[in-house]
Amino acid sequence: MSDKIIFRDLQVRTVLGNDSWERKKQQPLLITAEIHTSIASAGKTDKVTESVHYGIACKRATSFAESSHKLHSLEAFAEGIAKACLGVTNRALAVHIIARKPRALLHAEYAGVEIFRTRKEALGSWGDDLAQEGDETEDEFARRKALVDAERAAAEAEAGRLAQEDRIIVKALSLSTIIGVNLWERHYKQLVHIDLVLHTAKPTGLAALESDKVPRYRNFRTVVDAVTDLVEKSSYRTVEALATAIARTATKQCKVPKITVRVEKPSALVFAACSAVEITRVLGDYAAMSSAAVSVAPTPARAASPVAAASSDDADKAAKSGTHSAYIALGTNLGNRLENMHQALHRLNTDLPTSHVVESSFLYQTAPMYVTDQPAFLNAACLVKTGLEPLALLDELKRIEAEMGRDFGMYRNGPRIMDLDILFYDEIDMQTERLTIPHALLHERRFQLGPLCDIDSDLMHHRLGKTTGALFRHLTTHSDAPDDIVRVTPLRAVNASVDAGAGAGECNESAILKALSPSSQKETVFMGILNCTPDSFSDGGDFATLDLAVEHAAALIKSGADIIDIGGQSTRPGATQVGVDEEIRRVVPVIQRIRELGITAPISIDTFYAEVAAAALDVGADIVNDVSGGSFDAKMLPLVARRQCPYVMMHMRGDPSTMAKMNDYGDYGGDVVRGTRFELAQRVRAALDCGVPRWNIILDPGIGFAKEGAQNFEFLRRLPELTARNIRASAKNAAASLATGSADSEEGEEGYIDEDLATGLAHYPVLVGSSRKRFIGQATGKTEAKDRVWGTAATVTAAIQGGASIVRIHDVAEMVDVARVSDHIYRRK
Repeated sequence: MSDKIIFRDLQVRTVLGNDSWERKKQQPLLITAEIHTSIASAGKTDKVTESVHYGIACKRATSFAESSHKLHSLEAFAEGIAKACLGVTNRALAVHIIARKPRALLHAEYAGVEIFRTRKEALGSWGDDLAQEGDETEDEFARRKALVDAERAAAEAEAGRLAQEDRIIVKALSLSTIIGVNLWERHYKQLVHIDLVLHTAKPTGLAALESDKVPRYRNFRTVVDAVTDLVEKSSYRTVEALATAIARTATKQCKVPKITVRVEKPSALVFAACSAVEITRVLGDYAAMSSAAVSVAPTPARAASPVAAASSDDADKAAKSGTHSAYIALGTNLGNRLENMHQALHRLNTDLPTSHVVESSFLYQTAPMYVTDQPAFLNAACLVKTGLEPLALLDELKRIEAEMGRDFGMYRNGPRIMDLDILFYDEIDMQTERLTIPHALLHERRFQLGPLCDIDSDLMHHRLGKTTGALFRHLTTHSDAPDDIVRVTPLRAVNASVDAGAGAGECNESAILKALSPSSQKETVFMGILNCTPDSFSDGGDFATLDLAVEHAAALIKSGADIIDIGGQSTRPGATQVGVDEEIRRVVPVIQRIRELGITAPISIDTFYAEVAAAALDVGADIVNDVSGGSFDAKMLPLVARRQCPYVMMHMRGDPSTMAKMNDYGDYGGDVVRGTRFELAQRVRAALDCGVPRWNIILDPGIGFAKEGAQNFEFLRRLPELTARNIRASAKNAAASLATGSADSEEGEEGYIDEDLATGLAHYPVLVGSSRKRFIGQATGKTEAKDRVWGTAATVTAAIQGGASIVRIHDVAEMVDVARVSDHIYRRK
């Protein structure tokens, strides 16, 4: 069937979602329709009634577009236009719609959608059954019916050829980036024009066609945000690499099943409008692909995370199986707030029928909102997989609040032991007297949006047409409200004894909850080292007796230590393991005596044995400092989750007796930072899956562990990359090639690495333990560890400059002075 009635670029005015300034304003839309029909009869009779009247089709389309349709998405709008065009006459058998929104994006020509629908798909049937007309013979009716059936079959065949998929289009997204091989191109940004076509499966069924909800993989704003962030921070040498990186970001980060990317470089050729590269990719294309930007070995594949982003098909399966995704906000400002948080999380995981917690956010201290004359809140969020329906879930949350002691007679927005709110539930949009989903006030609450974005910043608020990330950015960058939300990290276990002067259920939280994010931390936290061992590399045997150890602990606190790190097992290179019983014998009496003397500073137990950690926590330790990241003892991560204690997770390979020989990072192109990020992310994912709250995890890159001298210096130099969202490839080589003018060198290639981390590492606080280590002696010529004090000072300064929140040190008094000056330089800007 090749006959079409067409109108092109019909301009209408309507309110449809947000414009380029994220406002719900009237804006122009351009509609092109190709209505498939047969004009054979009209061609013979010259009667417009024997065809599809394009004038009526335009009027119907305009009438729908400019009506009070209250739609948000281009997809639902295009479906409405398709129905309007097909409703003109039964002769309209199929329609091809292109709807374009020129004011959708600030830096693109337009965003649009392209769909093809048959009459049966859009309206549910082909129309009224054919009836024999009065003067029509049986043969004539049979021939007419056969012709109509053939035309309908042709329409369905055309649908099969033209549109087994829908397409979302972004045209001419103009961005500035470093792109090119010539020397001047490495110094100046230039414009590139990017076309994106998101290929998605055609919805099945009338209900799906009429849905106004846009899954994240079809949300052009989410994809454009991710692509913009990538392109404007990248510096590829070839358009091919840039196009590949864009496709990779769209498929892997935004879950787009298939994408076509066209990148034009207008300034490339003097006598041509542009040079361009166009590619089409699916997610499977990147399963085993190394970074397209560099010549390095591929990142080893990882097992699929049990908490993976879900496609719409996954959501449908979840709904049918009775497992739903509910995002719950937690808030408390009465009593022991930290204990309240952990108790609520525990109850959600164990007391909620047919439910379990699969992900949690960081912890935030926030100023009270609405009613300001009350204590500050702790806020967090979690993702719960549940078989409960929304109202049943609400009832269970209210039960948990009541059992925890919430006073429901308190005035609205007043103080509370615990407040549990449903923010999202799958992708449903419901408004009842008892419950509104998404949460009615979410868009104005940073204290809920911040934690929610830790778990998923791409959740779509369908009523507002914005993602959670966009809503949070709006409140952060476009609002006059104060910065009243601070990410905090506990430095004491929930069940630890409180300060002697604290009231019941209260504690000195200023000593427990620390703001350790770079934007809010003002002073470095010091972890003083107390080795109760005879063979530690630096001070082995110095504090082997109980009295000496306790005396040194008091001296560390007096010198300025915030945390005492007590270890009974040397982890120096080549050290042999002493066993659980001996380690407990060395450390437990020391912790007991310290607490008996009234020293209330947090105590960290330096061990990789769960049994040792449990014994230490039982007598007053607060933090577990595990050099193995939970890999040596399978019982460690469940213990940390159960005891609700802060956990320092360090990166290492092998064990202390073998790690010195395991510093080859060839699987990561020789990049020690990349290798550490990948392997540490696997351990973080394992901890989260075991139920360790995100807010209890502190990262340690493992300076000196499975890293030789030069690698340690490189890591300190590149420390911010440990918790970056993305890292570049061969940045140092690119700089070197530019300095020498060798712009064509392969080592100069630079772009973002496709790491495929098990989980992101952004926002985790970082501890650095470089004190007195061998690589410092290699640089200074100091063979005795105790003579490396001032070399250590340089590494402490570098760590603070690189964003480290905590430094683990032997020489506390000296390093306190070093850090305080460094804090004034690097933290108090």
